[in-house]
Amino acid sequence: MTAAGLEVRDLSVEFGGVRAVAGVTLSFAPGSIVGILGPNGSGKTTLLDVVSGQLRPTSGSVHLDGEDLIDYLPEDRAALGLIRSFQDCRLYPELTVEETLLVAEDGRRRVGLSATSLWLPSARRAEATKRRAVGELLAAFGLGSFRHCRIDQLSTGTRRVVDLASIIAARPRLLLLDEPTAGIAQREAEALGPVLRALHTETGATVVMVEHDVPMAAGLCDALVVMETGRVVSAGATDRVLADPVALEAYLGATDEALRRSGAIAAGRSGKVRARRQL
Repeated sequence: MTAAGLEVRDLSVEFGGVRAVAGVTLSFAPGSIVGILGPNGSGKTTLLDVVSGQLRPTSGSVHLDGEDLIDYLPEDRAALGLIRSFQDCRLYPELTVEETLLVAEDGRRRVGLSATSLWLPSARRAEATKRRAVGELLAAFGLGSFRHCRIDQLSTGTRRVVDLASIIAARPRLLLLDEPTAGIAQREAEALGPVLRALHTETGATVVMVEHDVPMAAGLCDALVVMETGRVVSAGATDRVLADPVALEAYLGATDEALRRSGAIAAGRSGKVRARRQL
């Protein structure tokens, strides 16, 4: 499956008298990795909610490869390859890691009830294929030692990796990640960067990631978008945004040490995203 291009046009979301997103226009190139940064309440997660279909905008539109998604339900968007993860890993706590990945594979490799009940050759072949795919995921994400562990026995960081492995089974073309490092230890957060890059390499998907970890976003993303009070204040290639005084004042300048680390990581990087400011 090919990576999808995403465009949001003049997007606004209002809750009563509060404007959570205010006239945002952005365009993301297929295959790019884009980080969305900003303080709490800046509209980052609301933007993902609209793109994924969890929330209908007050005005504006969302386009996937030029197709208007405004009337598509979340499951319809998922069928097009638009996959969303959440801050809290929504996994079944009583299942093992292997069982969790098998459930994810079941969603993509459906077998008829009769074939499964009678254990027909087609069902046996499908089951063998799913187990091979799960074995490959366990190996690719370093989860082999956790194969038979229940989800509720895992650390937050390991659950996050299981969640990402499950995402691959959905064959995403556009992947929306909502704060993948939220709630995990610093060492696990540092280890998550290579996992996310491996996920991008494996799927080839366009990745849009809301994140507070500036150094990780700077090292991973082709481009950054900085939001404040529902508006885009800076957008473009990572090194350019990190040097933008408006972005520094809005968010990045809040932690000088993080900014220094980010600048060192992102030096010389070229952007792959076309992002436009809309104030």
